[in-house]
Amino acid sequence: MTALAGFWLVGSRALAVSIISICGVSALLTLIAGIIFGFVVPRKRFASNQDIARFVGAAQPDVASDLLSAVQFVEQTEATGAAGTSRELIDALITATAKRVETIAPASLIAERERVVATRIGIASVATVVVLAVAAPQVRHGWRNLVAPQTDAFDGAALSSVPIVGDLDIKLTYPAYTQRPAVTLASASGDVRAPAGTRVTLLARPLLATKAGELMLEGASPNDQQTLPLVVTDTNIVGEFVVKQSGRYRFALIDDHRRRTVEASPRSIELDVDRAPAVQLIAPADTLDVSNLRQVELAYVLEDDYGIASIELMWQAGRETGKKVVPLAAATAGLPSASPAGPSSVASPPALPPSKTESRITGKLLWDMAELPLPAGAEVRYWLEVKDNDNVNGPNIGRSKEFRLKVISPRERHEQVLAKQQALADMMLDALATRLVVPAATATVQLALPDREVMQRNDGEMIAALIDIRAGFDKDPHASDALRKMLDKMRERLDKLATADAHVMESLQKELLSRGKVPSLAGRFTASDSKWIAELEEDTLLLADWLDRERVEAMLDVADEAAAHRKRLKELLDEYAKTGDPRLKNEIEREMRALQTALAQLEKHRASVPQDVLDQFVNRDALTQQQSESCLDEVQRLFAAGKIAEAQAKLVVCSQGMDAASESLERALAQLRGDRFSDEQHKLDEVMNELADTARDQADIAGEASRMFDEYAAKADDVSKDNKREAANKVASIVDKIRRQLRSIPDNGLTPFSKEELDIVERRIADVERTVADGDLAEAAAMAKQAQESLQTIAGELDAAMSDDPNSPFADATADALAGTEKAGVAVKELVDALSRLAPSPQSIMSADDKRAMERLRRRQNLNRERASKLAERAKQLGGELPGNAADEIKQRIGNAIERMGAADERLKATDPGGAREATRAASEALDQARSKARDAARQRQEGAGASEEPIRIPGADDYKAPEQFREDILEAMKKRAPGGYDDMLKRYYEELIR
Repeated sequence: MTALAGFWLVGSRALAVSIISICGVSALLTLIAGIIFGFVVPRKRFASNQDIARFVGAAQPDVASDLLSAVQFVEQTEATGAAGTSRELIDALITATAKRVETIAPASLIAERERVVATRIGIASVATVVVLAVAAPQVRHGWRNLVAPQTDAFDGAALSSVPIVGDLDIKLTYPAYTQRPAVTLASASGDVRAPAGTRVTLLARPLLATKAGELMLEGASPNDQQTLPLVVTDTNIVGEFVVKQSGRYRFALIDDHRRRTVEASPRSIELDVDRAPAVQLIAPADTLDVSNLRQVELAYVLEDDYGIASIELMWQAGRETGKKVVPLAAATAGLPSASPAGPSSVASPPALPPSKTESRITGKLLWDMAELPLPAGAEVRYWLEVKDNDNVNGPNIGRSKEFRLKVISPRERHEQVLAKQQALADMMLDALATRLVVPAATATVQLALPDREVMQRNDGEMIAALIDIRAGFDKDPHASDALRKMLDKMRERLDKLATADAHVMESLQKELLSRGKVPSLAGRFTASDSKWIAELEEDTLLLADWLDRERVEAMLDVADEAAAHRKRLKELLDEYAKTGDPRLKNEIEREMRALQTALAQLEKHRASVPQDVLDQFVNRDALTQQQSESCLDEVQRLFAAGKIAEAQAKLVVCSQGMDAASESLERALAQLRGDRFSDEQHKLDEVMNELADTARDQADIAGEASRMFDEYAAKADDVSKDNKREAANKVASIVDKIRRQLRSIPDNGLTPFSKEELDIVERRIADVERTVADGDLAEAAAMAKQAQESLQTIAGELDAAMSDDPNSPFADATADALAGTEKAGVAVKELVDALSRLAPSPQSIMSADDKRAMERLRRRQNLNRERASKLAERAKQLGGELPGNAADEIKQRIGNAIERMGAADERLKATDPGGAREATRAASEALDQARSKARDAARQRQEGAGASEEPIRIPGADDYKAPEQFREDILEAMKKRAPGGYDDMLKRYYEELIR
């Protein structure tokens, strides 16, 4: 039956399966019959030895009686012991019968007719199988599979080496997240390359008579096999599948007789793998030291096959981890970000709409160190993680290079050096005490020489400590040049004394060796000890004075940090009051804790200041830490209770008290400098007094210029009443144009400074709109001019950024931002011109007295400018004679004010009251800022002491230039003859060196 199944298998797989099933059932029945008739029935028929004896006796009658009797005698003897019967006679009968049975052939027990029938059936079966095997190859195939089974992937279907379908069209419907339109490939070969989730629709014309069809998909393993039905129409077949992995597929056609034909050559399915995003993070340095609360500028370039869904800045410091979600570019605004949870969160992500994600994003961000709740000295690892928008297999994650930064405080580093300075002062006191008690002359060298050697070693350690402190102050922003110079001079003096002592000791050693006896030490160190005592007394007092001064300055530095925390806390509370964003609560609470920590540090520093300094210079109003802490506790209580407005008001009260304490500390520092460093403080007071007088005069000039402008504006309003409606209509259209152009400026092409200036432009344009509506055309024209100046500043900033690094990844975006700024500048100029035409000119409405008043104000402005110039020159001449960096700060800030005074002179000369008002105000503000910055610089106050507004920038490619001397050396070396064959190589090397 199995051989017959082999015959039918090619014709009909279903029939072959049926035959094989029948064969299986028949074999099972045959097995059951064999068990019954071959085991059960014979066992029942021949259940006893007597039954067997009777069967044998029926076939051999001559032994029938003796065989049955022998069996019965044996069974009876085993049962009863054969009592009354001769045992010898029974044994003789059994022996004789056994000899007769041994001569009987087993075949003689079966009837001849039965043997003949069985033999004939067997011969007929074998003959039938042989004939079928010779006549039908399919039967041979069946027997071959029976003896040595072979795997048939297509269940015996016919393999066609020629195409069985033609005119094959393929339609690829890509997943929504790829944002790719569907593609139809006409008359394709059939090979498919597509990302996972792509739906492939096949349309073909069968080249064979077809009743049904199948699409056979083959994967990488046998478990990946799949058969899909084809839809058969009158002329075509249609099938579809979804790409999940690389593999192959074949067409299988079935005719009316259920014969299957399968393509011998498969068609390939190649998976287009969605790669993880490529992430490039650009940071200021691989390893970066930053002050706490500084901002770090980071930039990034992201690329992906199809689109980016989310960007996160990740950081880790010890066991502390965190992340900052980076907003996507404007093109991706509003898209849901990928969840930061585990894989389960991306198992079934929502489909993203097309044309909503960018495959390449460039941008910059400012990372505020205040977001990291880390102690000073903590090392932070940070990187960028980007997820793409693959919602089929889950988002792929790209990761940037890892960077490191160390959160440090320059103030704390300065305090470490101060601790060494205090230790040096203690060493000097010990050395002074030793020399005061050591006699000038000693009688025996055994006592004096070892003592002198110990003293010299101590002197060397003292000088080494001084060198270490001086090196620590080299890059310390809190150390002044005066302190560095004092330490340098102190070292020079101590070196000379130590060198003189070394010469004396050397001569003593020589005398001891040459004479072989103890030399006299009388008077050898008398002069030296006197000089040491005078030097150590002076140096100890100098170090003590500087330590007292620096400790008070340290208190002010901590107060600065507290002020920075207060400022940030106020900003956070204001933002929370507006938005109610719950994410701000943790940061608000952290700032409160940081502020309390700063107050505790202030108390710690107060404890380190000597009591006599506190009593003499520091007013107790400057030490209100307990009151400040109680005040902050009240702010925290109000915030926790949800009383935000009350918390804001209370914080203002707390800040006023803390600011008063800081002012008191500033006065204490000035008094201490006046007492201990009188010459330095006297010169500073002279300069600061002159600066205050100059600033006061400039404030008066600015007030007079503002009054003149108000008078002009009032007259201009009366004259231009009829132009107000025309101005409102004309300005509205220009303002709309300006706003559209401002919105078109790409944000990722702007620097942080230009972003701030752009905000100023937007506010000034809003002011123009408001003042025009109020009918104040003169004021509107002044506002428009301010917006124009800010746009010019932005253009200069962007142009400088492009010049610094023309190959930056953001060069294109910066160029676009510059172009947009210039277009907006053209529109703002149009606004300025329109307002200037509509508003009456000052010359036409100002009286002769008004013009003469402006001329007098101009002369007064020039006098004040000359006064400021002399003050800047005096600060330059004083240089290091002023405390801290006050001289440089005054010179720079007054220089800025002088430039604005020059602009005011030009505006007054041109009879432009609006421009004069703005220029004189700017000059006054610059002088006020000069006073504040000079006072800070006098005590080496650092911008990084608090939350610095200026971020740590990414350096441009042109920040480093080879020194001129180095370039000349290289050019000179290029003139020398190079070994043969190396000319081109060396030329390229030199060019690279001096680039």
